[in-house]
Amino acid sequence: MNKTLFIGSVVLDMIVHVDHLPKLKEDINTTNIKFSIGGCGYNASSIVRHFHLPAVCTSPIGTGRFADILNDLLTDRNYQPLIKIDDEDNGCCICLVNASGERTFLCQHGAEYQFKKSWLKDVCRDDLDYIYVSGLELEEKDGDEILDYLEEMHVPVFFAPGARIMHISEERMKRMLALHPIIHLNEDEITAYTGCETISHAAQRLHDKSKELVIVTCGERGAYYTDGNIGKLIAGYKNKVADTIGAGDSHAGACIAGLKMKMGIEDIIKMANKISSKVVGIEGSELSEEEFNEISL
Repeated sequence: MNKTLFIGSVVLDMIVHVDHLPKLKEDINTTNIKFSIGGCGYNASSIVRHFHLPAVCTSPIGTGRFADILNDLLTDRNYQPLIKIDDEDNGCCICLVNASGERTFLCQHGAEYQFKKSWLKDVCRDDLDYIYVSGLELEEKDGDEILDYLEEMHVPVFFAPGARIMHISEERMKRMLALHPIIHLNEDEITAYTGCETISHAAQRLHDKSKELVIVTCGERGAYYTDGNIGKLIAGYKNKVADTIGAGDSHAGACIAGLKMKMGIEDIIKMANKISSKVVGIEGSELSEEEFNEISL
């Protein structure tokens, strides 16, 4: 089976639990703090690896305080980074989680958002089935180089623009949509980007531009998809929410796994809904092997 290449970050998450988000000048106490591995690329690719499917993540590991902590956590998981660089530390994402489990991110970007085509000179196009791209990477300074690489490779693209979709330049979005990517985002992101009031209209408008499958996550209600002809909401699964960190990334990763296994689109989304529901029930974004095996797939 061919590999999926993940162009997305592997980052150190500092998960900070609070009763509520602090107001200006307010002094509050945290209820718990935990270091974990996160980042869109890591979260999505970890789901693919749970299925024992081949995946390669391009996010660099740098040199410095955060990079050392991140490298130790990755070593514990027998995860070998593809790229190591010496001129910059990795960043850190402070994940503020309130009593309802909703998260707010404060991000310090670092080495994980660098990208150079030369790093992937030994990756053969014929060995790849999909290339996943996070919107955060496309927004960053090396976004044009990512697009250059995608345009040269001619490999199907799975694009997860995320909450930063409004910050990606119009020119870069035009180039990305011209690649006809499968697009994966949530209902707030797609309605904000398209200006449409309903998910169905927003998904159809985006499909008109991309000419490919559009998948929209809708929390515990499930996920909506359109292929341009059929548009349908696939029911979700309820779970007690620990936090929502990585729920969208895990859903995207499960969709990629389903595509790699040649499943039908409705079965793919049902499976992704189950997996993301399991993720919101744990602290952080990473399912253990035991937690993953508890899911009835």
